Amino acid sequence: MKNSNLQEISLLAILTALSVVFGLFIKIPTPTGFLTLLDAGIYFTAFYLGSKAAAIVGGLSGFLIDLIAGYPNWMFVSFLAHGSQGYFAGWTGKNNF
Repeated sequence: MKNSNLQEISLLAILTALSVVFGLFIKIPTPTGFLTLLDAGIYFTAFYLGSKAAAIVGGLSGFLIDLIAGYPNWMFVSFLAHGSQGYFAGWTGKNNF
């Protein structure tokens, strides 16, 4: 018997972990600092799994990146910013396709 709730939680955990890895370890230098690939994981989740899943992945990955990188004062701001980014990306993607 398949437990779809467990599969969904596992998939979201894997996508969150991949987004954290993309955000922490892959940095693209720019003239004003650097660009990370955190958004790639959020947008991938938004377009394929919807707004709720993307909000969870975006919020948790932004929160964890700031916690691991040593910026605890920005954890909750990143949680809200990246969570809403994922939600609105999923909402926009769902309406267009």
